[in-house]
Amino acid sequence: MTISTEERVQFLRQRPMFQEIEDEWLYQIAGRMKEFTRRSGELVFSEGEKGSVFYLIYDGAVRVWTIEDKQERELEILETGDKFGEGSLLTGHRRNASITALEDSIFLALPVQDFDWVLDNFPQVETYLVTLMESRQQARDMYFPWLHQEEVVYIITRRHPVRLWLELLKPAGVMALSGLVLYLASRTAVEIVPYIIGFTLLFVSIIWIIWEVIDWGNDYFILTNQRIVWLEQVLFSAASRREAPLSAVQSVDVKTTQLGRILGYGDVLVRTFTGTGSLRLTNVDKPKQFKGEIEELLIRVRRKTQVVEDKRLRQAIRESLGMEGNAVKDPVFHTPVPEEEHAQKWAVLRTREVSSDGKTITYHRHWWVLLKKTWLPLLGVIGVIAVWVYAVFHGYVLLGFNLPVLSFYLLWFVALLSVGGILAYHYQDWKNDIYMINKDDMLIDSEKKPFGEEISRSAPIKNIISLEHNRKGILRLLLNFGMVRVVVADATLTFYDVHNPAQVQQDIYYRQEQIKIRAEQDEKRGDQEHFSKWLRAYHEVWEEEQRHKDTRFMADEVDEEDFEDFDLDLDEF
Repeated sequence: MTISTEERVQFLRQRPMFQEIEDEWLYQIAGRMKEFTRRSGELVFSEGEKGSVFYLIYDGAVRVWTIEDKQERELEILETGDKFGEGSLLTGHRRNASITALEDSIFLALPVQDFDWVLDNFPQVETYLVTLMESRQQARDMYFPWLHQEEVVYIITRRHPVRLWLELLKPAGVMALSGLVLYLASRTAVEIVPYIIGFTLLFVSIIWIIWEVIDWGNDYFILTNQRIVWLEQVLFSAASRREAPLSAVQSVDVKTTQLGRILGYGDVLVRTFTGTGSLRLTNVDKPKQFKGEIEELLIRVRRKTQVVEDKRLRQAIRESLGMEGNAVKDPVFHTPVPEEEHAQKWAVLRTREVSSDGKTITYHRHWWVLLKKTWLPLLGVIGVIAVWVYAVFHGYVLLGFNLPVLSFYLLWFVALLSVGGILAYHYQDWKNDIYMINKDDMLIDSEKKPFGEEISRSAPIKNIISLEHNRKGILRLLLNFGMVRVVVADATLTFYDVHNPAQVQQDIYYRQEQIKIRAEQDEKRGDQEHFSKWLRAYHEVWEEEQRHKDTRFMADEVDEEDFEDFDLDLDEF
């Protein structure tokens, strides 16, 4: 296959790194690119080689891997439109990974001299590639337990430093005030109080500055090949993870101010089908690049979806014509399993339980809520056991009284039964308070007192208007529990003190998106069935018409033969 210049330019136009370059220059870049192919399983380059080429995948897929402890470790899978090989060209280091073709693939490549020519003439391309390279390295160095094994991180970025600078103005003002107080104290005062005030303000301003820097560094905007994620953590206060899967994204916009356009920051607005999963990423560094990468990944997602739809349509046609074919699998909208799920598998106080079919998820309040209610009965149980141990080793002498063994055990059993009963009551009360996503796609908030009344509220997930969660306070932040608020029509369901509220919100949101996707798939299947019925009717009418034509043709042949026989008889006569 030979890729024409027009096809190359069209391909480059769709890549975010080249979108701001005019066509006349794109033709020059396309002319400098070399085309080559690799069969499935063939090596593109090896780890440790000196880099000399930058690659764009025109068609196909490759596997990125490295050797660790004498074993292969897969780092990521790259597909059509992805680029690789820029790291060693930008840094001068050798290749830090190997690349193997996963399928028959076509590449457009820039040799190092042409790559340098592009960077010299278009600095924005170098900025883009440096951001991409740093994001990949950062993704390998950092640990995100919520990432799937098959997820590829494309960009990790933070809020623009201007946000940090604006926040630092406040502690800087306090620091300036402390300097003024200390200056006036040194000139006029002989008492120690002004110095205490000045140094206190100075200490507060320094701690404030450190706090703002760490807080700014804890916020990340992450784009993977499956979702957009906003990680936000307020130091010693609250933390959250909000995300939107690419399959649910409808549109992406960038909103900037005049200052933002000058300094290169702005807000990225990500809108989803349902609205509850929409994200507004504020003060993003290089927002246009972030938006461009999202849009390119969206094109891939939609292309894959279209391929599935085309296969399904062909299968529907084959079935309508009575032909055999392979079943087409619908894309599955997986709910990510939290890391804590594995740790809780054998735990007594499980706060998240998933049914075997994955359709029902039950949440309990955090174990801290149970501990607050049961710490006193727990101490009672420990005390009763301690009394038993003491009595056994001291001949059943308590408080100077030598108790008969039977009497002692009777009293001890009553005490143990009392505190144990209180402990069991509180445990059952904690166990009975549940929040649930059931198999019928309903949210349920149920509270039941042991031997008492039961209050249950429910609402359909498809009617959710808004969804939010928070973890306020250092205790909730450290123990990872908080509140999830769900607004459904004119009602509000609040899940109090649930463990890992970000995961609870994500479970609800993913179920909501599943409902949306299933509804769309059902609608498409209905259209396909309608089309199949029409096609089947057309095929039946066509066959019927063919049979009529064959019948008329045979009748005509019979009439002609009879006429010929009749002529023969007349001649003989």
